[in-house]
Amino acid sequence: MNRESVIIAPLVRPAVCLMLGIAAGRFVSWPQWPVLGVLAVFVLLTLLAGRRELLQSLCLETACIALGLLLCLHQKEALTVAWPEEDGHWAFVVSSEPTERGKTLAMDALIAETGQKIQLRIMADEQSRQLTAGDGIIAQTTLRPLTATGSYRTYQETHGYVGEAFVTRRHWQHESISLEHIGSGAKVRLFFMQQRRKLLQQITTNIRERDDYSILAAMTLGDKSAVSREQKEQFAIAGTSHLLALSGLHLGIIYMLMTYLFRSRRLRLVNQLLIVGSIWAFVLLVGMPLSVIRAALMISIYAFVSVLNRSKTPINTLALSAVIILLANPYALFDVGFQLSFASVLAILLFMPLVTPHRSARPAGTLARARTLNPQPFLYQMTMVSIAAQIGTAPLVAYYFGRFPVWFLLANYVSIPLSYCILSTMLVTLLLGWWSTLQALVLNIPVTLASWLNSWTQWVASLPFASIDGLHPTMLQTSLAYVIVFCLWYLLRYRREHEPEKLRKE
Repeated sequence: MNRESVIIAPLVRPAVCLMLGIAAGRFVSWPQWPVLGVLAVFVLLTLLAGRRELLQSLCLETACIALGLLLCLHQKEALTVAWPEEDGHWAFVVSSEPTERGKTLAMDALIAETGQKIQLRIMADEQSRQLTAGDGIIAQTTLRPLTATGSYRTYQETHGYVGEAFVTRRHWQHESISLEHIGSGAKVRLFFMQQRRKLLQQITTNIRERDDYSILAAMTLGDKSAVSREQKEQFAIAGTSHLLALSGLHLGIIYMLMTYLFRSRRLRLVNQLLIVGSIWAFVLLVGMPLSVIRAALMISIYAFVSVLNRSKTPINTLALSAVIILLANPYALFDVGFQLSFASVLAILLFMPLVTPHRSARPAGTLARARTLNPQPFLYQMTMVSIAAQIGTAPLVAYYFGRFPVWFLLANYVSIPLSYCILSTMLVTLLLGWWSTLQALVLNIPVTLASWLNSWTQWVASLPFASIDGLHPTMLQTSLAYVIVFCLWYLLRYRREHEPEKLRKE
């Protein structure tokens, strides 16, 4: 990266150093105070370096590594809790919608006395199936440390679980629990979880096919509990799993709709505040997955910068979003959704400027040929974005899921436009909750579109050689794959920068 790139995107290198520090902290168990001392020393050296830019940059980057290491060590200590070995009576607040798994119901729960998050399992019966987010229970059980290993243990730690418990029948009861010791953030999330349940109930009564409902619930409100394993597998083979996981695509649609509604130039600041507020309300409504938080942060930064009439640097915005998320939760770095989200967006931001036709520097003949090869700019853009996103995420998808979807581009040609239509019509449907008759009538549109999307996905997944399975590269091989991706980007960038000179000489 040259000096000009560093000036344009000054947060990229500090963000990378912060990630390196967090990754290192995952594998060490050092005391926190020496790391804090190193951080203080290099922050001081950064301030004293003055105009010696190289020394100042090295000190700042070392301080970022030390900060990441310190954050990871602190998070690791916070997640390590010594629980009593004997049974006790515990008060819990259910903080997620229970999901039936075999003979038990699995749910997130907050310990009423401390606000800590655990994974709770209760034997499934008629009484336990009535539990919803926000309910309080008193249970006789034993809290114990997390027992999972591997990727699932990483998932638990990333999402803040500090323990787990199992409750048998007749050893728990409903109870009104005080939320005094639960943080305000958790209370807000519980409120929005209850609102999401009400919205889901509105559409559940008017949809007969489970597959249609599962797509609409996942794409609109982030509830994937109704998505079957077979359906997940079909979307994964077709390369459209990102449609079931809320991301920047979904928030981008909401942002465009909100921008269209609030487009008065006289009230620009008020409009941006309303748009950003609506975006974050939606983030809370869908459960705050990291990919959605990333997109919301980028939109918020973009809105703030646009109000100030400052230049917008997408890569710098992406880096700042990563820094904010990692400062709040350093273990987010190890979340698969975080990695896939940032990898796809970074690849799009890096590769798209290199494949976008530079028409001002091309002669007429080249333009004519470009128009012949690319008669529809929207189709060209969608193709390039899909390829760039696939380049960014393919190594990670192979590492975590052992698969590469061959027909992802074909699937996206139909799936993405359908997703835009589904999300737009579903937002209108949810806003019509006050008029149930009209809501039921309008709901037929997204239900039909969801059925088309499901059929299209099934067809693509059934094509020959639809997926290359059994890959499972090692971490070293995955890292080398990204080195190759970086080299490809650098070669394209070099060719792009030197192309105008060749055209002028010709």
